Amino acid sequence: MNKKNRLLLGVSIIVVLLGYLLLTSGTSNQYEVSSAVAAKQNLTGKVIIVNGSLVKGTDNWDPLTKTLIFKMTDGIATMDVVYIGDLPNMPAEVVDIQTIVTGQFNGNRFEAFRMLTKCPSKYEGENSFDPNNTKGK
Repeated sequence: MNKKNRLLLGVSIIVVLLGYLLLTSGTSNQYEVSSAVAAKQNLTGKVIIVNGSLVKGTDNWDPLTKTLIFKMTDGIATMDVVYIGDLPNMPAEVVDIQTIVTGQFNGNRFEAFRMLTKCPSKYEGENSFDPNNTKGK
């Protein structure tokens, strides 16, 4: 193989790899509630991650079947979620429970097999670490 053909082969490989990286980096499986609901038809059967907040008062826990049914929103759209598993930490006094669910759409509901909650107020308080030491000023 002469020098020109080797160079052409090397450049071709680099172009193909760059194209593949651009295509795969643009596809994410993480959505906000509104974008997941809008793309529901294209996402049916695909495992995705959805970020939002649990709509207070919509949660219904069945300890016998370990099933939690609730509504989730991002302030723009709302979706019904069915989660089967151990009940995550959800303090009743917290108004805004940030939720991340992993699962897939089945019709109009999202069936989650993984659920994480994050309550910002849980980590705030008098004894929290302040790196700038602004509380004493």
